[in-house]
Amino acid sequence: MKHYLPLYALLAFMPLASCSDDEPTVSPLPEKTYTGNESLELRYNQSPMSGKSVAFIQNEEKATLTMGSTVSPGDLSESLKGMPDIPGPGVLPGTPVLSLPVNLKPDGGVYSFSGNGETEYLTYTYEGNVNASKMAFSFNDVTLKNQRLANTVWFPAPAEKNADGTGYKSLPLHIVWECSLPPLLEGFDGTLQDAMTLLVTLPMIPAYGNTAYMSIAQVIENALKTVAFRPDGNAVITYMQSNNGAAQFAQAPLCMIQYVPLDDIMMNLYINPTDLMGQILINGSSHPDLPPNPFGKQSRADYTAPLAAAIQKLAPMLSQGFPLQYSLTPTELQIFFNTETLVPLLKDIVIPMLEDPEIQQMIMEKIAANPSLASHSVLLKALMQVFPRILETTTRMELGFNLAAYPDAG
Repeated sequence: MKHYLPLYALLAFMPLASCSDDEPTVSPLPEKTYTGNESLELRYNQSPMSGKSVAFIQNEEKATLTMGSTVSPGDLSESLKGMPDIPGPGVLPGTPVLSLPVNLKPDGGVYSFSGNGETEYLTYTYEGNVNASKMAFSFNDVTLKNQRLANTVWFPAPAEKNADGTGYKSLPLHIVWECSLPPLLEGFDGTLQDAMTLLVTLPMIPAYGNTAYMSIAQVIENALKTVAFRPDGNAVITYMQSNNGAAQFAQAPLCMIQYVPLDDIMMNLYINPTDLMGQILINGSSHPDLPPNPFGKQSRADYTAPLAAAIQKLAPMLSQGFPLQYSLTPTELQIFFNTETLVPLLKDIVIPMLEDPEIQQMIMEKIAANPSLASHSVLLKALMQVFPRILETTTRMELGFNLAAYPDAG
């Protein structure tokens, strides 16, 4: 009998050992897509990200997270509610859809996970946890591989005329337009680029309680304070915010605009529509001493068809990034859409609009009602009429911003 005592003791100890094991147990989770603020808490270098979704599929002690976003055109306008959803920007700039395998660890009633990774454009670490109702996920230490623009801060170049009073030596808008078309109008000796410069410097936007007018260039100078590029791919915009009769400088949410330098001359820009719509709502009313917020003021014109066509053409760029060319020096930064991007878009979007008689009439009525534009109505009408021919003969076209290095940037 004594030979069996050790065996009995071992058998008696096994249940006790099992009971003393403090390793928590969590039931396997069903497949689920986490989205919205209530079920998904997503952070990017400690900054919240909105408008994203994470699909979760568990396989024993592992899971696959598929992360991205979609955009509903119906959120932009009631008239677009019939359009299907389109892919939006990803959780990491440059990666429209991120598929991330993770190892799950039971942790106090949830599964936790952590690790590191990289994409073509950046490196990162991550950590998070998930249960049946909520997921928390944080991207940490996100760092772009190309740091060419990182830690730089810029402001709009001022609108300054040449010493002789003709033309501009500096503008916040970058405009280049070269075409082989003959002179636009008898009596107008300027180039197409001269005509565009005239248009953006005309004081045509009502301001100061409709007692004066500002040009597009002046609006940019007054509304945009700085643009800063962070090492993690966030572009930080500081702008003039107006709401309920008050105006002050404010910062757009981090993760609203992100960027990836592709090389020394090209970059992609990513815009989070959810954050952008939030800023539009915040800036819905204007200070009396500022021009009306173009995003916060709804037009009475019916742009449904042109807007739907524009969304279809621009949809791929929302997820893949808006391609921008840039030129960088220690004191200046030019960021602009180039010929290869602009001309096809204008052909597909603007020409059909200008061929619509109702839109033509609306434009001419707007011109006639604006004192600054009315004096140039003949030139503007000629531009609209020959616009298709202008595009066909365009050899170079650039449209964007001229920025100057902020004095306190470094």
